[in-house]
Amino acid sequence: MEFIEYLRTRSGKVAREWGYAYQNVSLKFRSKRCSAAWQGHLGQCHMLVRQELQRVKPKTIMVIGSGLLLEIPIAELLAKAEKIYLVDLVHDRNIRALAKRHPQIELVEKDVSCLLQNLKKGQGPFQLKNIPWEHLSSWDLPKVDWVISANLLSQIPLMISESIPMTHSTYQDFARRVRDQHIDRLIQQGDEVLLFADFETRYVVHNQNRLKTESYNVNLRDLEFLREWIWEVSPYGETSKDYKVEMLVKAYY
Repeated sequence: MEFIEYLRTRSGKVAREWGYAYQNVSLKFRSKRCSAAWQGHLGQCHMLVRQELQRVKPKTIMVIGSGLLLEIPIAELLAKAEKIYLVDLVHDRNIRALAKRHPQIELVEKDVSCLLQNLKKGQGPFQLKNIPWEHLSSWDLPKVDWVISANLLSQIPLMISESIPMTHSTYQDFARRVRDQHIDRLIQQGDEVLLFADFETRYVVHNQNRLKTESYNVNLRDLEFLREWIWEVSPYGETSKDYKVEMLVKAYY
């Protein structure tokens, strides 16, 4: 079923070559399998977005990493905003149908890392040394009243690292630069910013002890902490029968 859905998913060449088209489909099926475990996380996301929507009262909104809109209460945004930009490398056919029904939605197919045009999949990490960080292409998107980064911060470097082999230390340096760049561009993109993302991953066995915990740092500039919660992203049996995977999600504005 995933393969059939993949064949039906429209996307550009870059999205297919780097695995983003398949990731979109895989996430769609995983969200159905893990719907009970994800319910609390999605509820927190929707409550957060609604709360900030009431505070900001934007006329123009941009969602970076819009994906399947699982974490975005799109009906509320449509009721309040005059223009909504949904930005991602792949737009599911249901999202495309939604945009057709609502002319205020504009779908933007974009690599927000701005790195894929500078990198070659499958080649070694030597190419990372030649990334022109200070001269990467801009997002070239219209500035908006409110920009949302939807659970994307940790995923941008991670997806690239799955196609370019890296040592742990090389990945840490690379990922830090990618995350810092993402924050800088968010702040430039909207008068108001909402960022929510996973900042810590926990592997938990049945007695609730942790096998390991992974976290990362990022320069959040002047963004202020809003709230945090736990997302059971992979319940027992999804990744392993022996452990589940939880993420600590934090929100900033």
